[in-house]
Amino acid sequence: MKSSAMLVSGLLLALLYSSCVSAQTRDLQAVSTISQTSISWNRSVTGGDPLAKLQFNDSRLANTAGGLEPSQIHLTYTGATNVTVSWATGEGIVTASPVSAYAAEEAGPTSMVSYGSSSGNYTTNTTSTIITSYSQTYIFSNANPILNYSSPLFHHVTIQNLAPNTLYYYKCGDPILGMSQELNFTSPPALGSTSYPFVLGVVADTGLTPNTTVTIQHLTDAKPQVWTLIGDFSYADDMQTNGTTIVSNGTFFSYIPSPSGTYQPWWDMWYNYMSTAILSSIPLIPNHGNHELEPQFNATYGTGLANNTQFQSYISRNPVSILAGASGSDSPLWYSVNVGPAHMIYLSNYADFYVGSDQYNWLMTDLASFNRKTTPWLIATWHGPWYSSYTTHYLETECMREAMEQVLYSNGVDVVLNGHLHEYERTNPVFNFTVDQCGPVHITMGDGGNIEGVYKTFADTPGYCPLPNATVPKYQPGGFCPIYPYTNSTTGAAAFCASSQPAWSAFREPTYGHGILTFMNSTAALWQWNRNIDNEAVIGDSVYIIRQMTCANKLSFAASAPPTSGNLTATAG
Repeated sequence: MKSSAMLVSGLLLALLYSSCVSAQTRDLQAVSTISQTSISWNRSVTGGDPLAKLQFNDSRLANTAGGLEPSQIHLTYTGATNVTVSWATGEGIVTASPVSAYAAEEAGPTSMVSYGSSSGNYTTNTTSTIITSYSQTYIFSNANPILNYSSPLFHHVTIQNLAPNTLYYYKCGDPILGMSQELNFTSPPALGSTSYPFVLGVVADTGLTPNTTVTIQHLTDAKPQVWTLIGDFSYADDMQTNGTTIVSNGTFFSYIPSPSGTYQPWWDMWYNYMSTAILSSIPLIPNHGNHELEPQFNATYGTGLANNTQFQSYISRNPVSILAGASGSDSPLWYSVNVGPAHMIYLSNYADFYVGSDQYNWLMTDLASFNRKTTPWLIATWHGPWYSSYTTHYLETECMREAMEQVLYSNGVDVVLNGHLHEYERTNPVFNFTVDQCGPVHITMGDGGNIEGVYKTFADTPGYCPLPNATVPKYQPGGFCPIYPYTNSTTGAAAFCASSQPAWSAFREPTYGHGILTFMNSTAALWQWNRNIDNEAVIGDSVYIIRQMTCANKLSFAASAPPTSGNLTATAG
């Protein structure tokens, strides 16, 4: 175990704790500390093969609602005093030809949420006419077989003017056709200084495996007030249209030949499980990943919504259009929301991100309009990371970084949260591949439990640096943007990969887990990454992130003192 304090990027990171395994936090001069053979990867967890999906007959995946009663109930944080309650009615239909939604559903049911602050006493009824649905349609011969899908109806009701930090009891559904059982949630805190400490849960790339169940159980045990999922929800596109996958020896996943179909009922099963496990009781702020693209018809990837042939399950099941509308966005793929002491920005690396694009212009407007005194913390998220030292997906999103990094840096973004890579890595504050005392900390944690396993190799390991122009997949817009940010230690020439763990990389470890970001006050936040190992939420990385107000890109306001708590101490340099 090793301790150090680092003043970098307008943020001071003080190492608090690191578990005694081969991966450990490093100081700015340390070399790679990961041994690729010393960690027992993919440890078995209760429930079977950690890389196999849960079985279709698992009772936790079943729709237990009768008739047109609500199922897949989930909460989305959509504003400072707002939570949107979403649910499904009816069943999804898989057929060899497209079908319409149930006629009974088209005639009803209505959407109502009844709620109050004491059990069984619902003082308010709120209704909505926002109902979404979608079809997933294929026309190619090797979808294996050609099976299409029509979804249930998804209802979205926003309950407003909630009192902060208040336990609410609620039911949802149609008073005649069927209401849900009573559920409950605690509303988020008010915005600003009264919200400390505020606890945000962070996961990505969940899928639905035994490892997923451990991740979510550990996350709920941590009692976050709100949580965010940074893309790759169900991995329904890792199945053929009849629901089959190919998994060998629990360690190797073979993709369905491209173009491929998807198994859309897996989305329904994912929400059935997650509804009970977390979604009906802790509000989520969602973001999308490449596994939400799910292109239809010929299954060729486009950009963004691609004339409504991509992201249809994601945008129908989640009230992202409500989030977009509330933040002045014309797309459900990018939006922002204030939560507690943080302004959270959600971006897309699967839509046009270049200077002058709709997404870029919206970002500029949003950054100019938020109030740093009310929400001093500025957090940005998108799925594919700009900074990763792993071989897989290496520099895949470089074009987006070149388009947007300067904007985020100039506006003083404090933390960037990513998924996509099935591992964990935290950077020192960084800008343009250089440790910079005024840049954000980037945290990648696509280790929520997905079926594809964890990534185990680093681009700085001899023989594992990928070839330039061979790292960008077909689903990533922008193509390859050449960059050689390192120096060959032998020849002095520019290099595509580092020869050892890059200076900006502070901690990296390939294993499953989740993160907790606790905002202590306007200048200090405690970040903790927790492993799934041994069915316990083992703390693998724990640091305070301290916002230093001496940087020109940090807007001035009255800052409070850093916290101290037992042996967890933030030090200033």
